[in-house]
Amino acid sequence: MARPGTTWHTDQYAGPNRSTVHLRDFVTRILDGEPPPAEVLEAGCGGGAKMLHLAELFPAAQWTGMDSQEDALEIGCERLDPARFALVRGDLMDLEGTFGPKRFDVSFSLMTLMNLDDYERAVAQMLAVTSRWVFILSLFAETDVDAFIRLAGRRVGANEGLSVLYNVYSLSRFEEYCRRLGVAEIHAEPFAIDVDIPRPTHGGMGTWTERTADGRRLQFSGPVAMPWWFVALRL
Repeated sequence: MARPGTTWHTDQYAGPNRSTVHLRDFVTRILDGEPPPAEVLEAGCGGGAKMLHLAELFPAAQWTGMDSQEDALEIGCERLDPARFALVRGDLMDLEGTFGPKRFDVSFSLMTLMNLDDYERAVAQMLAVTSRWVFILSLFAETDVDAFIRLAGRRVGANEGLSVLYNVYSLSRFEEYCRRLGVAEIHAEPFAIDVDIPRPTHGGMGTWTERTADGRRLQFSGPVAMPWWFVALRL
């Protein structure tokens, strides 16, 4: 699978994108009235830019970012304060082997499950290392069908020979699986993008929006509609 370029890992250092802003609101509402977490994980953190903005929610927390891409982690090491952020190279499918059981109060998996052929083991590992809440941002649909989508192209924007998964999973089947793992409470909320983004002219990938007749915005990445959802899992 081709890896995203530097821009993907650094663009939010200039400021949070809309999904990160709305995610912070979602997390704030879900955790309202609870004690703030002391240890937080982002599994699949890339260059760590999203962590920087999420960390504003928990000023006293220690954050760990884990990713399999060493070059992405190097970006985070150059930009994040090591007193608050630890960056670790590891495998999403073996979080418990890396961190041990119930290490973190709260964990995040953001825009990662969509890239997996099978999310079940990854979710099980997130739950294994977390004691309170797991927050997920991924592509879900209100159907009983999982859609496995692979995008490939000779030229996709600045990426040559790109091949990536944009899987859209059944929300009901996902929730059923989480309950089988012992999740006590599930909150799911669609992310409705609230800005207009022009369609790119380069003929490859790129995020853009279209307006529906009732004024809603649909988000696309290249040829694929992007039904983003925020999901919170309470252990």
